[in-house]
Amino acid sequence: MKPFRNAFEAIKRLLRKLGGKKEPEAPVQEPQIPETPEVPEEPKVSEEEAKKQQEEAMKEAAAKIAAAEEASQKAAEKAAGKAGSDKGKKQGGKPQQQKKQTFQSTIDEAEKAEQKKYEEEVKKRAERAAKREEKEAQHDTKKVVDPVTGEEIELNALPEEAVFLKKYMKLPTTSNDILVTMNSIVKHPDMPKNIVILGKNGFGTVKVGEDFARSFFACGLVKSDKIAKIKAKQLNKIGLEKLSGLKGGCLIIENAGLVSFDKLVDVIKNSAPDQNDYVVILTGEIDSIANFFEENPEIVDAFIYLIDIHRISEVGMANLARGYIKEKGYKADKDVIDKLKASLKTMEVGNIDRFIELIDGGMAKCDTREEVSGNTRKELAVADF
Repeated sequence: MKPFRNAFEAIKRLLRKLGGKKEPEAPVQEPQIPETPEVPEEPKVSEEEAKKQQEEAMKEAAAKIAAAEEASQKAAEKAAGKAGSDKGKKQGGKPQQQKKQTFQSTIDEAEKAEQKKYEEEVKKRAERAAKREEKEAQHDTKKVVDPVTGEEIELNALPEEAVFLKKYMKLPTTSNDILVTMNSIVKHPDMPKNIVILGKNGFGTVKVGEDFARSFFACGLVKSDKIAKIKAKQLNKIGLEKLSGLKGGCLIIENAGLVSFDKLVDVIKNSAPDQNDYVVILTGEIDSIANFFEENPEIVDAFIYLIDIHRISEVGMANLARGYIKEKGYKADKDVIDKLKASLKTMEVGNIDRFIELIDGGMAKCDTREEVSGNTRKELAVADF
């Protein structure tokens, strides 16, 4: 069955869009999936912390009221003189008692105001959380065109087993590409699972390929957890017998636009289900891969799925860091995330491989530090990076 579309067609659409050219009309239009805006995550405040903040605010308000009452009382006593003060005492201290009652009433009102403010904030947070859940639920049932059949299918959430891909779900465009790919592959497990991952020139996207390979195995879409990574120029020089041990796994080719046509044709044949049955994942820069497919149309239909990650921003990288840290079971506060964002100045924004390598290094330092101190909280610190 010839696919309704393939990765090369998607690349050509991207190039037309980047070049500002209008895409020619086609018999069937691919629906546009609304991109999720990259919004920094709102700092989470626990109920206990919120309550503590409320109590501190109430104490501060009470202290201010007490100081104001004391100043007012002193001024009144000075103005009335000793006689007025003695009269007040003879009357059984009623003015002082009234002042105490007024003071207590003011405190009660302040406490009520702070409590109301706290309750309103809790209500707002609950409403925002409900809206987020509603949006996610709507996104999960979005209708899209299946790239294999051209039929409408529901854009469901990632399979639970695909934990390695969850960190990319807050990246617009990329998250949609991943969801469409996984939905379609699950629906058509007998079709080619080969994918193309686009990154900017020189940017690392091998890590994304590894995450797909691990997710394929976890979801039962491939038979082996074996992953082979190789650069295109290196692949050009080796014989296919070197890939015999990869049976049932995944092959990731870096800078795929530089692989020779004859070699890739041999690799595609070698990866067939009746041969070594492995998935081929091409990673590289959009222009070089586009040129490669343009010159070698015979292999175009072997690659149906495209993952576009070449437009990732700094905010997207921060979201990626949060997801990866959570995936690995660590914790990071705002200062750590800010430090990681600052580190992007020393590397290309969008270079996922280098960014993940940096985070891995920080996790290793955290483990060493916590082992010495005797705790295992896995809380990353700024000093770890």
